Amino acid sequence: MTLAACSGAPAVTPLSWVTVPASDARVQYIGRAHDSGRGVVLSHPGSTVRARFWGDGLRLRLDDAGAGGEAGTNYFDVSIDGAPPTLLEVRAGQPLYPLASELPVGLHTVELLKRTESLVGTSEFVALEVHGELREPPARSPLRFEFIGDSITCAYGTGRSFIPQPPPWRAPTFTSRNQDPRLGYGWLTAQAFGAEPTFVCYSGHGIYRNLDQTTSGLLPAVYELAVPDSQARWDFTGPSPDVIVINAGTNDAFAGSGTDEDLPDEESFKSAYRAFLLRLRALHPRAHIVCTLGSMTDGRKEVVVGGETRSVHVGDWLTDLVSERRQRGDTRVHRHVMAVQNPDVDGIGEDWHPSAATHRKMATALSQFLQELLGP
Repeated sequence: MTLAACSGAPAVTPLSWVTVPASDARVQYIGRAHDSGRGVVLSHPGSTVRARFWGDGLRLRLDDAGAGGEAGTNYFDVSIDGAPPTLLEVRAGQPLYPLASELPVGLHTVELLKRTESLVGTSEFVALEVHGELREPPARSPLRFEFIGDSITCAYGTGRSFIPQPPPWRAPTFTSRNQDPRLGYGWLTAQAFGAEPTFVCYSGHGIYRNLDQTTSGLLPAVYELAVPDSQARWDFTGPSPDVIVINAGTNDAFAGSGTDEDLPDEESFKSAYRAFLLRLRALHPRAHIVCTLGSMTDGRKEVVVGGETRSVHVGDWLTDLVSERRQRGDTRVHRHVMAVQNPDVDGIGEDWHPSAATHRKMATALSQFLQELLGP
């Protein structure tokens, strides 16, 4: 037996560049990814490409749809052989990106994680160019977590932290460079269990109405799509998640301000959320479904009109909906109450979103809750 056969190395031949299409079965995807026929479209934050290769260099072919600028530029984390990730900025019109060069000739792994969300733009992964040859991908975790939500679940603004100051100070607004799902509660919770995380989230979107009070592209509709803002449907024939966390209702509560009409409507919210729970249960019969809200609000909203104060509480509505499901025999639906952020202690991210410190607290509390559900 030759040394090459013992080590798993290829026969001793000069290395050459080999183009591997994104659809190759040896390329592994974690999270939602849509095969367009030309490439694989990545949209949600945290969507990950993993591959293993023998060689010494790697390049990426990518077509990006981001508009550019501070809020419209897509970013990826690139990690080679498990090293801390480096930041890759991508842009429309630039199809080729070097990922690694002059590595020791041998077996290497690459992980490419999309940091930015759908509102920034999609990225179409076309191919890997390997200076060597592609191998079978790394083993996958058998445990799968899915996180459904809005900007909080998308880890909006987690890359910066500020302690709020008295007016006229204003929180800095969104920049795509500072969106980092690895700092978000969902990613941290999944990592605590060694689970693969999938994110289905979109900033500003709600259950029955969005932050801007529109009613298109609601989260239950986004859940049905492989790529938001498209007609590409998601194929639910793959493995179901073991745990689904829904963190939604913040935008339903926050939409509008100051009039009776701006208060969220209980019947509309409950009807839409109830239908969503039914759909999730039909798709994933054995999954634990955890309903939560936060941490920018606990769901209470009040308005003062003509000297009279009126208020509603979306968080209480979630509690009612979970109780309703459990009374009907679905004991795998659960209510997790998330603490509201404390900006004076933990700071805030961009646009008053949870800071990385708050996300860590959210992850700790959620992980403790899930540990009781899943057991040792």
